[in-house]
Amino acid sequence: LSDVEGHWEYFLDYIERSNVLDWEEVPNPQSQSTNDNNINSTIKFARLILQPNTTFIYGGDTVDRGPGDIRLVRSLVSLKRRYPNRVHLLVGNRDLNKLRLHSELSDEDMKRDVDVIGKPFWDMKAKSLRDYLEDRLLEKQQNEQIKNGKDDDNVEDDDGVSKNTNGDARRLDEVNTRVERLKYMLKHTLGCPDTFEFRREEIGLLTRIYGMYPPGKETHDVTPFLLEDEKDANGSCLESEDGVANDSSLEVTDKDVVDSFLYEMSPKGSLLQYLHVSSIAAIVGNTIFVHGAIDRLTMKYVPSLTTKFQIPSHPPPQFTSPYESPPIDGKIVESVHEWVNSLNEYLHHGLEDYAQRPGWDTERTSRGGESLLAIQNRPSMWGRSVVCNSYADGGVIATSTAEEGRQRAVHTAQTEMNPLAFEGVASNVMDPLPSQWLAEHGIQRVVVGHKPTGDCPAVLSSKYTGVEIVAVDTSYSHRKDFDDGENENIGLHGNSNILNSGYKKNKFGETRGQAIAMVEITGKDAHNNRLETFGVLACGAEYSNCFPILGCNNASTATTSSKDDDDDREHQGTHDDDDNDEPFGGGDPYLGTKLSDGWWVKASV
Repeated sequence: LSDVEGHWEYFLDYIERSNVLDWEEVPNPQSQSTNDNNINSTIKFARLILQPNTTFIYGGDTVDRGPGDIRLVRSLVSLKRRYPNRVHLLVGNRDLNKLRLHSELSDEDMKRDVDVIGKPFWDMKAKSLRDYLEDRLLEKQQNEQIKNGKDDDNVEDDDGVSKNTNGDARRLDEVNTRVERLKYMLKHTLGCPDTFEFRREEIGLLTRIYGMYPPGKETHDVTPFLLEDEKDANGSCLESEDGVANDSSLEVTDKDVVDSFLYEMSPKGSLLQYLHVSSIAAIVGNTIFVHGAIDRLTMKYVPSLTTKFQIPSHPPPQFTSPYESPPIDGKIVESVHEWVNSLNEYLHHGLEDYAQRPGWDTERTSRGGESLLAIQNRPSMWGRSVVCNSYADGGVIATSTAEEGRQRAVHTAQTEMNPLAFEGVASNVMDPLPSQWLAEHGIQRVVVGHKPTGDCPAVLSSKYTGVEIVAVDTSYSHRKDFDDGENENIGLHGNSNILNSGYKKNKFGETRGQAIAMVEITGKDAHNNRLETFGVLACGAEYSNCFPILGCNNASTATTSSKDDDDDREHQGTHDDDDNDEPFGGGDPYLGTKLSDGWWVKASV
């Protein structure tokens, strides 16, 4: 599971379908009841449990795009602490980039002139802080005029004093508050414009349940549920319709929201605790997990702990492998397992740095956790971010357009010394070099998240390079054309009606739609296993796919071409082929392959 990004209802649906996770009901962790006697009968408490003989991996990005991020993070941290050897939590860019908050919302930074604070260096198309504040000031003035029934430039402040909106009394400082700084960061530098209001809703819900926010430490190990019509038997209950958003007795102020963002990144906060129990990479048997991608730029590379979150001041590194000489901004680790250990040590050294100095140094040249902000930013890493590089290009695992983009990026970076060239570039999933390195160390599968791949996982069959690549992020899977009736002429294998009778518009929000992706690896042991994917497509159709077995008893052989590429027959996967002696180790040999007409086979329905 990866990239839930705070969407609580999606997480609940995932657990309901999962063969690995479940809920276990537990008593109310608080000795005293909440202040609202009417709600006590509509609350239950549970905690995640892990089924025997299973391992769970969360691929990173816990927050930002849904009203349930605190509950999600606490549930995952609790699970990790109770099953430390069978649960692996990875860091994503949306988790690491919150390390910016304490320094950029500090008293010292609030005193800085807004004109000194530039645009995010990785996105020069973004709006500047000054432009954002000017827009907010204008909006505020217009709202005040409407509220007071004024048509001229004179509006009254809260004390009834008349002020001219074009005069010095209405300076930009009026909206240059910590609240607006955070809203600016979320919208224009972190890519999550709705997160502020999502967090307000989450705070209200937790306050309603516990009577306070943040709730006491005794609540951190359990997950609260507001029941709907007493549907609590299967653990899939959702929040009631009369939840916090409609509860006028609870007011969550803008300041409360800002304080929450800072608190959750403090030592007692859920997100910082998540980072402390997480990893950059994890290996389970023949499978390696990272948030981004393992390509010829990221393979073997471990950045220096002095790497800064900025446009690099040093020249571009060597973009070929093997390296002719060690990079000046890091080190090369030849063993895959040692590479993973070194990356995870890098994470924890960065967190120690953040704990010692969450703010800026006196010269304002670096801050605590600087190296972790760098590793989640491609320009800072000269395109070598194992957290933010990605295989997927749109809804598929590879395209010819992506290859052209990679070549342009490397050329631009080398000739113009421009690390921004790597933004948006997809890694070469067909590159035999990283796959050969991984295979030499017993790795036959790579599982990643980070970049959306449509309404089901995008997979590259192991027949191409000897390593199976699995991209599982489906956070942008909603099809608006289904809602607007524009799909009448869209066919699925000749069917004119693509929509399933179970289609539900925006079940998981405007970006996810109703698609849900389950990714499980099953087999007799961690080194002999196969990938299984199942769930619901954007059209509402259920799918269930079984891939060929990978393992020492059925080693995959990479080929540059296959009869399957030229065979466009519709082929249905099956779960009945469990014999390792069968061709392809059982499973559907067409899944994760490219047909002669350019289409990729992603799922059997």
